[in-house]
Amino acid sequence: MISVQPIYVWMMVFVRAGGLISLIPVFSGQNIPVRVRIAIAAMLALVVTGFAPAVSSFPPDVLCLIFVAGRELLIGLMMGAVARLIFYAIEFAGQLISTEMGLMMSSQLDPVSNTNTSPVGIALFNLGVLLFLFSGSHHAVFVAFLRSFAIAPIGQLGFTREIAELFVTNTGKIFLIGVQMAVPLMAVNFVVTFTFAILGKAAPSMNVFSESFSVRILAGMAIFGVALGLTAQLVLSSMRQSPELMLHLVP
Repeated sequence: MISVQPIYVWMMVFVRAGGLISLIPVFSGQNIPVRVRIAIAAMLALVVTGFAPAVSSFPPDVLCLIFVAGRELLIGLMMGAVARLIFYAIEFAGQLISTEMGLMMSSQLDPVSNTNTSPVGIALFNLGVLLFLFSGSHHAVFVAFLRSFAIAPIGQLGFTREIAELFVTNTGKIFLIGVQMAVPLMAVNFVVTFTFAILGKAAPSMNVFSESFSVRILAGMAIFGVALGLTAQLVLSSMRQSPELMLHLVP
């Protein structure tokens, strides 16, 4: 006779894994087919099911089953969103840097998100993907997913106000981290603009508006290359904190 408990546990783990895979960096990209993402979630659920705590009770009806599945999906989505926060900050920083350098008009199609973005944004996003994979952060995220079942077993609801406040606080850090990445370029743009403003007063016949574009791009690219190492350190620091933050936000 087939036992119902392993099937039920696998289904709930699969739902939580589906929420995680739908938002986790790299694996949630539009260039990965939906069937492949479903297969990854199914394989992850198959591995984690053997380590998940046993379930003592089952939902008495279909409505309760849907409620439990919805809760597991919400937990997976929250964990995936936390793992992706740094990439939201990278995208925001790319928009700021492109605006400061005057490259917003040269937008390109990002194959991962399937949206138009600037070349600087694509470069920063690809840098984040490489750091995410080479640093082993994807392994840490999957380990945190496994540990989440010890903190929030299947079928138990425990959302608190502290979890909501922590999630909102860390979401607000997207703008802080993005500005920190773009600060060197913002400072260079201010210096270039201020210099050409003074030059325009000293030489009124000179078209400083058109001349400032090339200087702004050259100075911005130079500072962008110099500050790339600091940007990578900031991204790596945030990625290392993501798995622990994922567990703090598990209800």
